[in-house]
Amino acid sequence: MTVPLKILNEIRAERARQDEKWGEQNHFDGTGPGYQKHAEAARQRCQNAAALGLVSFKDILDEEVNEAYAEDDSAKLRAELIQVAAVAVAWVEKLDREARS
Repeated sequence: MTVPLKILNEIRAERARQDEKWGEQNHFDGTGPGYQKHAEAARQRCQNAAALGLVSFKDILDEEVNEAYAEDDSAKLRAELIQVAAVAVAWVEKLDREARS
């Protein structure tokens, strides 16, 4: 599956606006194992919703974000953030499909 170029261009434009407004950002990550219980709770909520056939993009994104929050290894955090971005893009794709219907 290919992400529509329109969405990627919108993301690039938003990043450019952020850089223009704030400059390069180098905040500390603020993540780590202290968020593990939050990640487990989000994962359980998502699994419960899925078991009931009621899983939402909010549930999935919440799970992915909380998994990222719980990570303190830079490479693993990066991988989790890519998953966050992928879910966000999938959600935008779904909204665009609905708008065309």
